[in-house]
Amino acid sequence: MLSVIKSLFVPTKDYAGRNIDLVIERLAAQTNTDVHAWSYLNESAVYENTKTGMRVYRHEVSKRAA
Repeated sequence: MLSVIKSLFVPTKDYAGRNIDLVIERLAAQTNTDVHAWSYLNESAVYENTKTGMRVYRHEVSKRAA
């Protein structure tokens, strides 16, 4: 039951259908930051480093992490 509820509220794919966890791993590796500092904001379709405030927008994702 919990997995069904989680799947409704926690997305696994971003706006372009990419796996969020994989993109976050690549962003962390490319920016030399902690993988746990990154999150995906679904309502804004943006990846954000919560420690530094750095945001990676739609047009930047393909350049940085795709």
